[in-house]
Amino acid sequence: MKVLGIDGSPRQDSMSSLLLERALDSAKEEGAEIRIIKLINYQIPPCQGCVSYNGVCTPEECLRHDGQVLKEIFEELLSSQVLLFATPVYWFGPSGLMKNLIDRMTCLEHEKKLLDGKVGGILCSYEEEGASTTISQLFLALSDMGLVFPPYAYTYNRGKELSEDTVFYAEQLGKNAVKMVRSIKGIHWWNR
Repeated sequence: MKVLGIDGSPRQDSMSSLLLERALDSAKEEGAEIRIIKLINYQIPPCQGCVSYNGVCTPEECLRHDGQVLKEIFEELLSSQVLLFATPVYWFGPSGLMKNLIDRMTCLEHEKKLLDGKVGGILCSYEEEGASTTISQLFLALSDMGLVFPPYAYTYNRGKELSEDTVFYAEQLGKNAVKMVRSIKGIHWWNR
């Protein structure tokens, strides 16, 4: 089983990154292979809105525009059973890096729900308000893409130190995501 962490922070060692590491370590303890993508290391061009412009929004069309930059990320997303998204809160929402990726992921769900049945989780850090809005934005988009969520599917941390509660929930998320994949066993009972 492969668990992919997607780090949407523009900082290398951010609070979001630390939360993600706790969740990934916990998943690894459950026997999962873990991988991480730091979005700051990729120059992902913005979505061109192909679905609105000409109605064609497929991975092939998306890759035709931006080639190798997205190919590696899409391959990681598609080959993983668990996708954990970590972001700081910027102006009551996810970082621009994370929002850009979510927009580009539209091609993975428009014609075919290629992410259907993958288990998801959300971790965010913040200094002021906006954690619940950020989590809601990500949850709505990811749920519509077909991701399913375990109990305790998100956590958030305020400030420059990780709280004990946040660490507990990040670790629970890592464990619960792996256990949920095992309990689903590839059976998509929710498909139409």
